[in-house]
Amino acid sequence: MICEGRILEKFERKNIAVDFRMLKILDAMNYHRIVTIYKSDGSLILFKEDNEYDFFDEEDPAPMIQIYAYLGIKEVFTRKSRKNELVTFFRFPDMIGKELIILEIVHRYMGKYPNTAFYVDNGYTFRKHHIDAIYNMPEPDAEWIYKSPDTYIKG
Repeated sequence: MICEGRILEKFERKNIAVDFRMLKILDAMNYHRIVTIYKSDGSLILFKEDNEYDFFDEEDPAPMIQIYAYLGIKEVFTRKSRKNELVTFFRFPDMIGKELIILEIVHRYMGKYPNTAFYVDNGYTFRKHHIDAIYNMPEPDAEWIYKSPDTYIKG
């Protein structure tokens, strides 16, 4: 089973530096083992935690996380996102086992760009107040991507 997630934003114009937004966040999180593959329509960012292994070593226990950064309009997922003019800026193709790392990335990203949404392919859409509520829990929920965002809003 694969679970994908997407950071959605309003598309204003083609942004050739969109991947640098993510690279700054990864650098602030002390992820320095990064490989970026540039393509005409975006970039593929691969990263891992620092350790003594080579980046592509099969023995390395650190999970490799992939992020696709799109320069232009590549995906518009739901009617609601289309209505709000939100398009995919970043796609996380496999989040299983990496939920807390992705929570940290999304929290930092939304701190800088609060008018974004995080869409999970199970149909849940998280806004900044949802991500903040999950992130600020005494023990963040590692299963957050599988639960409704409303689970985390205090009533």
